[in-house]
Order: sequence, then C-alpha cells, then structure tokens
Amino acid sequence: MELMDLQRVGLLLSGAIYMGSILWLWRGLSGRRAGPALVGFRPSVSAIVAARDEEKTLPRCLDALARQDYQGAFEVIVVDDRSRDRTWDIIAAKAATWPALKGVQAAPDRRFKCPKKSALAEGIAASTGDILLFTDADCRPPADWVRSMVAHFAPAVGLVAGYARPDPVFGVLGKVLAVDNIAVGALGAGSFGMGHPLSCTGRNLGYRRQVYDELGGFGQIGHLIGGDDVYFMRLLSAQGRWAMAFNRQTVVLSQPPPAKLADAIQQKLRHAAKGGHYKGRAFYLAIGVYGFHGLLAWGLVQMLWTQSWDGWVAGVWLMRWAIDFLLLERMAGSEEHPLLRYLPLVEVLYIPYVLTFTIIGRWGWFRWKT
Repeated sequence: MELMDLQRVGLLLSGAIYMGSILWLWRGLSGRRAGPALVGFRPSVSAIVAARDEEKTLPRCLDALARQDYQGAFEVIVVDDRSRDRTWDIIAAKAATWPALKGVQAAPDRRFKCPKKSALAEGIAASTGDILLFTDADCRPPADWVRSMVAHFAPAVGLVAGYARPDPVFGVLGKVLAVDNIAVGALGAGSFGMGHPLSCTGRNLGYRRQVYDELGGFGQIGHLIGGDDVYFMRLLSAQGRWAMAFNRQTVVLSQPPPAKLADAIQQKLRHAAKGGHYKGRAFYLAIGVYGFHGLLAWGLVQMLWTQSWDGWVAGVWLMRWAIDFLLLERMAGSEEHPLLRYLPLVEVLYIPYVLTFTIIGRWGWFRWKT
C-alpha cells in the first residue's frame, strides 16, 4: 500500500474517532439522558474564592455573592493568596459590613506545588458548609447560583459542575477565545450528560465536604500545577462512589478574555498542560484527537506544498467544520450564537494549537502566578 493510501486510511480512521466523539458529546447535550432529580433541601453552603492581586475584579465578585437568594445557611470565604495590591483591604472592608464574609490570609509557605490549590485548601479548612462551592475572584455568579447548584445535589451526587463564559467580549482575539470557551464547555456538559465527565471549570464548581474529606483533599493531586477542578473531578470519577451532575441552568460570567496575544498564549498553555496528565478513557481520546489533527495537518501542508487538490483531506476537514458547528450551536447560549461566525477562524487555528500547545504545556513551559 502506498504512503498516500496509508495516510488516507489513517485520516479516515482517526477522523471517525474524532467525529464519533463529537456526536457522543452532542448526544450528551441533547438532554435525552435524565439527570438526577432536583432537590429542595437547604444544606449549609460555603462559597470559597482564592484571590491573588484581584483588587480590580474582586469587588464585583463580592457584590454578586452578596446578592445570592439562597435561603439556607450561607457563608463566603475569600483567601488572599499573598497579594501585592489592595486585595486584602477590599476583603477586610467588605467583611466589616457583611457578617457572612470571612477573609483568610494565605500562609507564606505553600502546602502544594500549585498556589491556588494551597489557597483553596486554607479556605476549605476555614469553612463550615456541607456543600463547598467555588468560583474565581474575577467572576460574577448570578443571584440564583447557590440555590441552583444546591438543587442538583441529589443524595447520590457528590460533585456538580457548571458553565462559565467571558463577558463582555471584544475584538477578534477575544471572540476567537470565546468560541474556544464554548467548545470547552461542550466537552464538559456533553461528557457529564453521557455519564463519563471529562472536563469542568473552577469558575463554576461544587462538591460535598464529605467528598473532599474522603479523597484526602488535594493531597493526591498536590504535586500537579493547576487542576484544582479537573484533576479533582477525575479523582472522584475514578473512585466511583459518587455520581456527578452538570448544572446548565445558571451561567457564571467571568472577566473578558486576554486582550494581548502573549497573555492568551500563556492562558491556553496552562489549559493545554492538563491534557498531559489525563488517564483512562480521556487519555486514549486525547491520543486519538491528537493523531487526527496531526494527519490532517500533514495532508493540508501537502496540498499547499504541491499545490494540488486532495478531495479526501478537504472533505474530512470540511466535515470536521460541520460537525463542530453542530456541537457548538447546541452548547451556545443566545448571547453566544453570534460568536459562531468566528468558527472558521478557530478551525484554522485549532490544528497548530493542538499539535504544539499540548506538547509545550505538558513540559510546563508557561507562566503561573507565583
């Protein structure tokens, strides 16, 4: 069999894996699989936020948390993670007028390799709620966030994830990143819907204190940079004792995407770094997706280099565009649908992103807040 024939066979096989995965996620987003019934009980809740140099964004986060309409016991723990600006002053001033808020100053010596995990662990230790909810200091949860997240904690559910989107979104770069955020959200919501969660975000996440204690906190993932959300969720999934649910009823708003290309690259490298530590189904799926994009890139480069049309490569690429659009169109909210016009640009950029950022991020070549 000639090299070109082998390439086409590999492209078709890996493309079938990719497209089958997208259809699997699409089915998970369809709502046909019944999730756990919503519950009406009101457990005690602690919302925990780690803040590092967030004097510009933290006030809006605190205002959003103060507007929560939850009728049960509710407290907010904000951990000042060694900030060099006025973050602690903002926390202290708000706590003086809001009894439900408790400020914690993180210890100088980090417990874990990841600074955020260390800060969150201190916040959890200072909290009292049976349900632990998490968002970031640059986020604005809606008024029904706590109530809606708690409603998804059926007796067998140990973790509830949710969607977060940037707002507002400006410029071409911001809109491209916003489309990518929709795709990441679809990966999370779709896989949760199929009962095999693959992704979640710490901007909108919650789990039982019992779950945190059973897993030994972040001890098993403390050596990994980042992943206080995804790695913890995968740890719980591997344990197999608790069900997990995805809350699509409320969306947390976060700060706009990075306006500078260098900042955007660093952000995506941090995100891509998590893929190198996946195991089980997620690992094999990642290998299949990586191989598909490698073969697709090879075919596209050959077309450009030889200036000859290859209907196989072009057909697979165009089919990828179509199936990706179907997935993102199902995930996107009404405010996000206009962003899908940038999907063709995202499709072009995604191939080099997958092939390069996954490797660079895996080796830790990115900046983290220190």
